[in-house]
Amino acid sequence: MKNKKETKIKETDNAIGGGIENMVQITSKSDLRVFITDVRDRVLKDDAAAIFAMAAMQQVMSLDSIYDLMDKENKEILQEIWVKLSQSGLHLRKPPLLFGDGEMVAAK
Repeated sequence: MKNKKETKIKETDNAIGGGIENMVQITSKSDLRVFITDVRDRVLKDDAAAIFAMAAMQQVMSLDSIYDLMDKENKEILQEIWVKLSQSGLHLRKPPLLFGDGEMVAAK
């Protein structure tokens, strides 16, 4: 019989997507589009917490090939996610990759 702690750990693993074996491999623009569209849809429908979207954004923005994978449509989807995160109360700086260097210039 499982104790309460083991059951709680399993429930937590399921709640965050089942662990590392379910990590998405993004190798093309279409892979990126599918992933970020899913994130955007979940966030806009309030099916996912803002921290879920923030973790997804972190994963995407830290890809080695992010500059190669970025196109106009992917950039617009990521901007939508970023705006929704900002509206949810997270205090964020706009990343130059998505919004240009405007904020970096203003900070000088």
